[in-house]
Amino acid sequence: MEETKNLELKKTLTPFHLWVIGVGIVISGNYFGWNFGLADSGYVGMLIATAIMGIMYLFMCLGISELATALPHAGGPYSFARRAMGPLAGYLTGIGVILEYFIAAPIIAIGIGAYISFLFPAVNTIVAAAVMYVFFMIVHIIGIKEYATLEAILVFVALALLVLMYFVGLPEIKIEKLLGTGDTPLIPNGFKGIWGALPYAMWLFLAIEMLPMLSEETRDPKKDMPKGIISGIVTLLILSVSTTTVAIGLGGIEYMSTASDPLPAAVAAAFGNTYWLAQLLASVGLVGLIASFSGVILAYSRQIFALSRAGYLPPVLATLHKTRRTPYLAITLPGIIGLILVVLFNPDDLILISTFGALVSYISMNLSVIILRKKEPNLPRTYKTPLYPFTSIISLILAVISIFASVFANITFFMISIGIFVVAIIYYFAWARYRINKDAPEERVHEENIAVGDTNAL
Repeated sequence: MEETKNLELKKTLTPFHLWVIGVGIVISGNYFGWNFGLADSGYVGMLIATAIMGIMYLFMCLGISELATALPHAGGPYSFARRAMGPLAGYLTGIGVILEYFIAAPIIAIGIGAYISFLFPAVNTIVAAAVMYVFFMIVHIIGIKEYATLEAILVFVALALLVLMYFVGLPEIKIEKLLGTGDTPLIPNGFKGIWGALPYAMWLFLAIEMLPMLSEETRDPKKDMPKGIISGIVTLLILSVSTTTVAIGLGGIEYMSTASDPLPAAVAAAFGNTYWLAQLLASVGLVGLIASFSGVILAYSRQIFALSRAGYLPPVLATLHKTRRTPYLAITLPGIIGLILVVLFNPDDLILISTFGALVSYISMNLSVIILRKKEPNLPRTYKTPLYPFTSIISLILAVISIFASVFANITFFMISIGIFVVAIIYYFAWARYRINKDAPEERVHEENIAVGDTNAL
């Protein structure tokens, strides 16, 4: 028990910090990526896809807000599934979360490196990405509060740029650029176009679900977690509709569907390449990418820390810095491996593995809300999911639909994703299940619950 106590994280976060981190880890999705689904979907199709994904994320956030108050542990998704469906389901959920963020981190880093290299051609992309990694790994090792302060600055700059674009661009929107001319179909490929746009619409919300992993670092998670999670997803819902509408209304569907930097491109299409806002978005817009990158490092390190503390992964990865109380090995080692992966493989393909891992965890978390309501109706919940079970069931169905959509994106990497989970299962049965630490908070609570049940049965 004393050994496990020495692996507890420092409590410093407030609802404001949670909102900052939640919005910050996602906000780069407004700056790039979402527009690549436009060719097949058009504006209306993208709006529908965004609404579908927005509903999935909103309803999931309502559910995980309940779970975060009942099970306020660093394991987050892993701890929810562990309690609801047992150790194997918890472990595989954790693997899905790690895949999501572990793969996403170096991909975003390469994007940042390419952006810096564009602004400063003498700087090599890989070198710039490596510098970003080193800097933010140091920030995270120093402490969560210090990181949250820096993240707040990045988020407010990124938000200010978006609001500025809305303010300047909204009066200049052209209806024909949104809806096309009279003989142009509103949704170029109908239902197939909407289906194809779903993975891109996910980028406007992907990663908000990481907030429960900060429960152990939140001052009062039973009250603060729902405030942080729900305020974050509501902010992202507003941004998603505003960004897509203004950007497409300025740049047009055809032009925007291939733009690697959609926001500066949209403003430049309407006002010219030399317009001050286009220049500002092209340079300062980099902070949105940096905000998300730093949040992704936080996410993968906390899930690896929790699984390692519980014995599913090598315990050395749960080692905390003696004075800062941060999991420095869970921060640095995956970062080094992730950067190597991006050098060796195509980031566009790796991102499919990241999305697959995310959707596995979404399915598991929605199932956990439903199962725990039936299995443990008396579990203390300071917040309960509104309109339950409707909200959790709808989010679950949409997550299942989305995971099958990834089959059509690239069947090879879909099978690679399946293969990763097969290897993870073999590893679990060959090694991990014999080394589970029952003193870890996520495991200890479960064992105590079993003991109470046995006593009641007697």
